[in-house]
Amino acid sequence: MADKASRRGFLAGLLAVPAAFVGARVLAAAARATRISRPAAEGRSTTRCAVCGGSDHRMLDRRCPGAPEVI
Repeated sequence: MADKASRRGFLAGLLAVPAAFVGARVLAAAARATRISRPAAEGRSTTRCAVCGGSDHRMLDRRCPGAPEVI
């Protein structure tokens, strides 16, 4: 016996398309808001520590106080 498409399934599929577009727009707006709320970059990787972001030392000059100990 072949499965027949029901009206309910057809309407659910029909309404899923605009819902996907609305969801994509909401996610794009959330991504834009995240980018806007992020603070601007300060310094460069050669002037700041990569672990803690401190400007008093660099990653390769001295050991970072925020780096975990390796045992």
